[in-house]
Amino acid sequence: MKKQLLIIGGGFAGFWSALSAIRQSRELQKGDELEVTVVNMDEYLTIRPRLYEVSLKGLRVGLNKYFKPLGIKFIIGKAEIINPDQNLVMVLTDSGSRILNYDYLILSSGSVLKALNIPGIENTFNVDTFNGAQKLEDHLTQLAGKNFVDSASTFVVAGSGLTGLEVATVIKEKAMKIWGENAQKEIDFKVVLIEKAEKVGNYYATEAQDYVIETLKSKDISIATGVSLTAVSADGATLSDGTFIPSKTVISTIGLVASSLCHFFKGEKDKLGRLHVNKYLQLEEYENVIAAGDVANIPVDNEGNNSLMACQFSMFLGKWAGHNAVNWLFSQPLKPYNYTDYVTCVDLGQQDGMLTTGWERKLVSSGIEGKNIKMEVTTKLIYPADDVEAALEDSYPEVPNVSQNAV
Repeated sequence: MKKQLLIIGGGFAGFWSALSAIRQSRELQKGDELEVTVVNMDEYLTIRPRLYEVSLKGLRVGLNKYFKPLGIKFIIGKAEIINPDQNLVMVLTDSGSRILNYDYLILSSGSVLKALNIPGIENTFNVDTFNGAQKLEDHLTQLAGKNFVDSASTFVVAGSGLTGLEVATVIKEKAMKIWGENAQKEIDFKVVLIEKAEKVGNYYATEAQDYVIETLKSKDISIATGVSLTAVSADGATLSDGTFIPSKTVISTIGLVASSLCHFFKGEKDKLGRLHVNKYLQLEEYENVIAAGDVANIPVDNEGNNSLMACQFSMFLGKWAGHNAVNWLFSQPLKPYNYTDYVTCVDLGQQDGMLTTGWERKLVSSGIEGKNIKMEVTTKLIYPADDVEAALEDSYPEVPNVSQNAV
């Protein structure tokens, strides 16, 4: 009977886990003794870091293009219950519930936008999922059909993390593109960026932070710091200082938390709900469970830095996860995770972007150069190779020098 490797989630970590598992089973000449199954809520690998962009075209990659020729079983559904003591997962599909048994489990179910407990939160938009980004685009199309009258030309963005900065600096372009298909007159779009900290971009080194603030000002983006959302209606946003901003479009980018499936496992979790894993990505309490991607918290150096919820970590965590899962199943040595490099690429709208390196996030490139680097990374480097066998070869768990390759 074949050994059963079950992977929950088909994002960056889950996708690369599956390919790495197939590659390593071939390497061990155990391909005919292993069955790999992936559970995902739709049929796509969504290029999540690009969902803020002007166009949503090309931001999903069909999973079966890779899974079918590699013999990976694929179930479209939602994992709802995990019983790690009995090695069982209940999956809800369109045709009903299914119980799946596993010999080894890779949890790569990702993250979701942090829920804000404020009145009217259902009136906000987001770019956390493809459906969320599509909903925002459809909303803007409806506003364009009504000529973006009154407050419809004002966009409120809550949160100034990387996604918040990208949404704030690109949302005008997106609206103008949609409006351009119907344009009868010029519209003065306005953007208000809300940040609860006293300064935008305080996670960057000083030079990079200053560049972000200067760029926001040059694009006429209003910045409201030291405040947060307290209520949202269909007509606007209320801030913690009592200010009301009339707007038909309030976009939340206020952080991520790990998938709720993490709660089915014993053991320590961090403030984001992520599972702490050992150097092989295993849970200490369950030798036959690996966490990869946004559900995993693993130290990446001796300075106290841990993996982040970002595709640059998820891709490599996935490659290690598939490799180690197969090696454990066939009693081979596991490979310690090793990734100490860190870069951030942020799109700041037309002709503007920024590259920082290191955990202190020092500015390396900006302006059009920074923009081009960002586009190179997100339109090429994070996509799997078009050729299936080439993608399989790329799944080997080793990390290039990301900083050098980026520049």
